[in-house]
Amino acid sequence: MRRPVSAFAACAVIAVGALISGCTNTVHGAAVKPASVVPADDVPPLKESALDDLMLSNSELNAIAGMELASFYTTDEMNDNAHLVSDIDCLGAIYPGEDAVYDGSGWSAVRDELLLEAGGEADSHLVEQTLILFDSPDEAVEFFETSREKWRECEQATDIEVDEGAWLPAQVADVDERTIALKAQVGGTLEGTCQHAMGVVSNLIVEGLSCDADDNDDAQKLTSRILEQAAER
Repeated sequence: MRRPVSAFAACAVIAVGALISGCTNTVHGAAVKPASVVPADDVPPLKESALDDLMLSNSELNAIAGMELASFYTTDEMNDNAHLVSDIDCLGAIYPGEDAVYDGSGWSAVRDELLLEAGGEADSHLVEQTLILFDSPDEAVEFFETSREKWRECEQATDIEVDEGAWLPAQVADVDERTIALKAQVGGTLEGTCQHAMGVVSNLIVEGLSCDADDNDDAQKLTSRILEQAAER
């Protein structure tokens, strides 16, 4: 589904471009994928019934953001904002939970919630949490590693526009072996910084997004919090 507001008009809803195939090495005519750099975990595959419990509550998100947030919408469908991005290859680095990015990746269920600052202006603080379940841990890890490489390609971009505003990324940060984060200066309706984070545990991908006039790490914090809770199940 499309978000019910235009991305930056409602405080910039951002997330990593069209899914690309992983690099392969050829050995005796057989294509094999390189070994994963994401360490194995002992977390049993999660079921769809766990997703709603893993979504952070308003009070938890309020504590992370340092302000009162109000839920703007929730969905159990993928988003479709490809028409808002000038470079479709970087769609996934800009917006979370995009249908074109996850298509064919093996995902099976999604939960997404967008929150705005309670009583704030349309271009005030925004927070988004997105959980995507895969059929297997291997597929989730493969998606994470492919996304990390694509984000690193997109960090070199200097001419991407999102919903008629500039999107100027910084370098992708490796938060840890299972989590990455990318900040971007945005223009247009929202003047400020957006952070997009992604992490993986078992068969779950977690994406966080935050946009504000001031720089913050809310997306990274909420992503790490959900990953920790998922690992403890």
